[in-house]
Formats: sequence, C-alpha cells, structure tokens
Amino acid sequence: MDFVRKVLDCQGDDWHQLRSLTQQYLKQAGTATRPPQQISSLTRRLLKVWTPLALLRQRQALSSRLALTALAEELDDDFCIYGIMTAHFWRCFDQDLSSPSWVEQCLQRLTRGPLLNMDTREDWGPLEFSQSSSWPLHLLDLRLVQDQWQLCRLQGLSFEACPSPSVPALRHTLRMAAARPAEPSKPSEAVRQQLVAQGQQVQLAMKEVQLVLIGSHMGSNMEPLSMVEACFGQQGVVLKTTVLGTTYPFPEIMCESFGHCATNSFIDDAVRLLVQQMYRPSWEPVHLLNLLTQGLEDPALRNAELFVCAQPMALCSFLRSLVDQPMLLYQAFPLVGATPVAFRHLLLVQLSEVQKSNPHRSVLVAYSEFLARQVQRQTNQRPLCLRPHSLYAYRDGGRYLPDTAHPRILLGRMAGWARNSAGAFVRLVEAFAEDMLRPGPLRLVFLGLNRPSSDTVAGLSRPFGYHELRRFRGAVYFPWDMGMLLFSELYSIGVPLFLPDRAWISSIIKRMLEYTDFGWWQARAEGSAVSLAPDSGRLWPWFSENSTMQEILELYDLTDFVRWPYVTSFGSLSQLMEALSQADFDAISTSMLRWNDASLPLSMSILSKTLAALLGNQTPPMPDESSCV
Repeated sequence: MDFVRKVLDCQGDDWHQLRSLTQQYLKQAGTATRPPQQISSLTRRLLKVWTPLALLRQRQALSSRLALTALAEELDDDFCIYGIMTAHFWRCFDQDLSSPSWVEQCLQRLTRGPLLNMDTREDWGPLEFSQSSSWPLHLLDLRLVQDQWQLCRLQGLSFEACPSPSVPALRHTLRMAAARPAEPSKPSEAVRQQLVAQGQQVQLAMKEVQLVLIGSHMGSNMEPLSMVEACFGQQGVVLKTTVLGTTYPFPEIMCESFGHCATNSFIDDAVRLLVQQMYRPSWEPVHLLNLLTQGLEDPALRNAELFVCAQPMALCSFLRSLVDQPMLLYQAFPLVGATPVAFRHLLLVQLSEVQKSNPHRSVLVAYSEFLARQVQRQTNQRPLCLRPHSLYAYRDGGRYLPDTAHPRILLGRMAGWARNSAGAFVRLVEAFAEDMLRPGPLRLVFLGLNRPSSDTVAGLSRPFGYHELRRFRGAVYFPWDMGMLLFSELYSIGVPLFLPDRAWISSIIKRMLEYTDFGWWQARAEGSAVSLAPDSGRLWPWFSENSTMQEILELYDLTDFVRWPYVTSFGSLSQLMEALSQADFDAISTSMLRWNDASLPLSMSILSKTLAALLGNQTPPMPDESSCV
C-alpha cells in the first residue's frame, strides 16, 4: 500500500502545497474564475520540471511497476500523477486570451491526449480506475468541467460570463442516484387466481407443445425459455424443446447443465457466421437464407408449434420470413447488431412491418427499458418489455448459500481494463484490500484471472455452473454494456451486488468510448444509430465519443444496474472496501430475493397472455403492459 499511496497521493512540499491550495479554491469558487496568483506561480514552476519527456519516462516506469513486469523500474520520488494532472488543469485557465473555446480544447487535450494515456490507446492509468487519491481533483472532474465549457462555447458566452459551477457541485449532480422503484407487495391470492385463469387460455386443448428455440447466447436463450417453461408448467402442459445455435460463452454448459444437446449443422453454421462477424459483418443475405432453408428441413423444426428466436436479430428476421408458426422474438441485443450497414434499414423496415401487420403471429420482446426505448426509436413500434428473472440460474442449484467459513467476493470480468491496466487494477485492489479488509477473512476472486493466489486475491478461469455462484458471499460488478445477464443471474440467486456509482461508471463509459472500439456496444452509435424515426438531431438513444457525461447518464439510468433496488454502489476502491467490510450480506440478499419474487407475477401474467394470443391467433397484450422497472 505504501507504493500505491506514493503514486496516488504524492510526496514533496510543492505537491502538498498544490493539493492544499486546490482543495481550498475548488470549495469556494466556480471554474470560470482564473486561479489565484499563488496557484499559477506554483503550477508554472512544477511544469518546468515535468517536461513531456520526463513525464513519458515516468509513465513508462509506472506502467511497469503496476503491472508487475520483470523489468519494473523505479519511480522518481517527485513524480506525482494526480499533482501533474492538477497542474495542467490550472494551466487551462492561466492564459491571457482565455475563452470558452480555449478552455474546452485545453481540457480535451488532457482527457483524450497522451498526457493521461500511458503507452497505448487501450492501456488505462490509475487516474481512471482508482478515484481513491486524497487529491481533490479527479479525472472525472476534468470531463465535467469540459462539458460545462463546451456548453458556454455553444451558447456564445465570453470567458467571464460562463456560469460554470464549482467542481464539488458538478460532481454532486452525477452522484445523485436515479429514483429506484419501491418494493412491490407480495402477490395476493387474487393475483394468483388471475394468473391461473390466464394460464388456462394457453392450453387451448393442448397437452403438449413442440417448441424450437434458436439463438447464439446461452443466457439470452435460457431467459425466455425458462419463463415459457414456467408458464406452461403452471398448467401441466408438456413442453418438448429443441435448442439450437448456442455458441457463447460456454456452449457445453447448455448440454451439461440443462440437457439441451441437439444440433443442426445448417442452423448452427448460420448462427456461428453471425457471431464470427459480430462487429465487422460482411455476409450476404442469400448465404444466410440458404443455410436457414436447409436447416428447416429438420423434422423437429417442421413440426414445431412455437418458435422462440433470441439473437442476433438478423437471424430472427430471416427466420420469421421462412416459417409460418407463431414466433416470440426475444431481444437482448442491438437490433442491427451483426448486420452489414447496407442491410440495416431493410432489417428495421421488415421488423416494423412484422409488428404492425401480423401481431397475432409475432411478438417482439425486449428485456430492459433501455432496449425497449431503443427499439421503439428504431422501428417506430414499442416492443413488450419483460425484465429478466433468471429462473434457470437457480432451478437446480438453489439460491444464496454462501461459504461463510471461507467467504469469497466475486469480481466479474472488467472489459474496461486491458493489457497492463488489468494487472494494475488487480494490484490496486489487492493493496486496498490488504490495508482495509484485514484481518477479516474476505478474499476477492477475479473472474478470468490467471495468477498465483494470495491471502487477499485469487483467480477463477475455468467454466463453472450456476450452483457455484450461490456460494459467493457477494459480487462486485463493473458493467461494460447496457445489459448483462450475469447481473440478473446473480441478483436472482440472491448474491449481494456492488457496482460503481453513477459518477464513476459514467467516467468509465466516456473513456471506453474515446479510447476503445469495444464495450457499451448496445448503445454505441456505430452499431445502433440506425432508425426509421425522423432524425431529431439528438444522439439519444445511442452515444459516441463526443457524448457529454449527462447524455451518457440519460441512457445509463435506463439500465437495470440503476433501476433495481438493493444494489450497493461505491465511488472508489476505498469506498468499495468500506462497503464490503460493513455489509450485512444476508439482509441484502433477503431483500433482493423478496423483490425479485414479488415482481415475478407481473412478468408471468404478461407472458401468459402473450403465449395465449400467439397460439390462439389473437392480439397480444399492449406494449404498455411492461414489467421492466
């Protein structure tokens, strides 16, 4: 921890003075006023020492040390990563010809230029992922101030007239939590009887239903399938299911854990083609249609009475045109994902027409409020919205039953950090845990980490079943897209969840949009910004590297990460350690399970009516009958 403190908090009289002056000034003034002479003089002196070449050498040494490489270099005792960022921040306001345009460009060079980037575009430094320094100014603040000065420039204001609030005020607006729903009451007997009555419609004199499910992702296949199974199971209807196409993340689990082992070489090849070309699709429709047409010769598909198609949606669109049976199109994926640019508008037109012209035979379902609104914008039709309940995740393994003798905290995959930064993040977490969680017994287990275990940190790289998830005491989750089924799986099992707060996650999203071509794919403009609706001139409901922090939060606040209750948030690694050390894990788990169970009847009611309408050739429920919160 001493090395971490040295890197983040810095040594030396000049740095202590700059930190103290910055803290005093940021509390009492906005960012439109030029810094006092004392700060300006100190900043100029420090930046004469820390030239670009000196910074380059120290960034390389820091990267080496944090990543624990064999060539670890010593850092200069006067190197101060937060202090250098703060000095450059004040220089943006220390110009005789300052204007909103100048300030905005200067801050942009700090957040997107080489100063804060260590070696490569993908390699993030501790400025981004720690937020634990005692320095009063963080990288997040630079982005917030930049947004304010961008607004002043767009409004044509002068430097003196820009009404920019103080940094603490800007940060406070991001930390204000979005409103979460109140806990629903337990289902009454009247509601239960209503569900039974609605379920009778599903039978339609049937004792058995042949169902075919096609999709690439195990979670987004099992989510609708488990709900459909529950609806039919309530009425004693036997469901004979064939599942095809599962390729990700561990296709063997679909067979080993759930018994769905069927294959169809043509359907599997069609799904595999789309998955392989997920981000740079170049397929031709005739090739996909040929594979699907040949695959449909399978008796299991010819005799199907109901289709459920998950993702990718291009596959479901073509399949809808080739079969006559009723179909539930389950959306946990960007509509135009894995679709070449030339065919995206045609896909949207076809899906829109399906929803409008044949609602008795096809129903499009989204699994989050964010996706429902994005689909509505893209097709001019709002889909049904059913929140995920992950019934399959605890069907056989049961719910929360933690190993309290050797408690472990699961840390999900963190796609925002790669290469040296992944190792740097693990080391920072380990340092904070050693300092703040000891002598307690908690051990942090990183999913996908392959390194020798310590008393504090371990790795988990092999595939595992859902019954193993319930043994974790809690889970720390860093989202890297707008919807993640592991989140709902952990929630439904009852494993207490800890997520970055809105301020920190918005900073992470912004950085990934600027410096990477992965992560937050469901909302990236390059993969989703195709619409049949008139162009309103807004980025919403997708964002780009130029999106402001507020625009990012407008979308993020529509995700389950924000909207589901009883999720603990943290704004830094030190806050995370405090939350873990103080958490009443059992009480949190009980509240999560109670809310999940109490909200299930509404989802079942909507799905029961939907299935009854599809199998009875009737109009399905209205889209405003949503269980997404």
